[in-house]
Amino acid sequence: MRTEHGNVAPVLLAKGDGPGELRADVPYQMAMILSRVYPHVPEGRIAVVARRCDEKAIAELSKRDIVDRDRIALIGLACTKEQVAECRCRDPCPETVDLGECSDPVVEDPVVEKVRSMPPEARLAFWTDQFRKCNKCYGCTVNCPVCFCDDCLLEDKTFTVEKGIPPGMAFHVIRSMHLADKCVECGECERSCPVDIPLLALRKMANDDMKELFGYTAGDADRKSPLLTTLEGDPIKEGDVDAC
Repeated sequence: MRTEHGNVAPVLLAKGDGPGELRADVPYQMAMILSRVYPHVPEGRIAVVARRCDEKAIAELSKRDIVDRDRIALIGLACTKEQVAECRCRDPCPETVDLGECSDPVVEDPVVEKVRSMPPEARLAFWTDQFRKCNKCYGCTVNCPVCFCDDCLLEDKTFTVEKGIPPGMAFHVIRSMHLADKCVECGECERSCPVDIPLLALRKMANDDMKELFGYTAGDADRKSPLLTTLEGDPIKEGDVDAC
């Protein structure tokens, strides 16, 4: 990132460009930016300053052939203690640390622990109340580095109705399923939510289930998803002969 005119924004530098006043304290999702830039740089390697969540997101993009990992040079950026605490991050250290120093992970997320301690009925009531706050702004999807569908499933009336606020629990349950094998816990969904729904806690709990059931963790560059589908194919339409 670079400071220009008093604002901080991502910057793309070519060979010979001066870096200017660089910043590393703003948690832009570099994997998401990479996926936008990548099609316009058809040759050569692209260097990316990457936090641990960026590394994992790039691994997910590579497994789906959205980027060629061999063309990506990662410059590992370790998050500060304050950033780790803010994100409640349990995996904060990049594989290779080129910038900064690794901080201890947050082992127990207080929000997750609170929800897990609830009996099933109270947990359902908790999430129902949270989802009622949703104004369907799509901030959680447009700012997610691993939401890479060309057409968002949550905008398809096959899965969710086009109108209505709040959108209903199906909206969030479907998104949770869609990210079941790819969420890297960057926390951008929760930071982007204007009504403070604890979406990161929901994602962490789903990720824990994936690890317990399948021994799989999103961002593992050496393993592909164990799931047969996460709704990434064409949705089933009424009248499809082979739908059943």
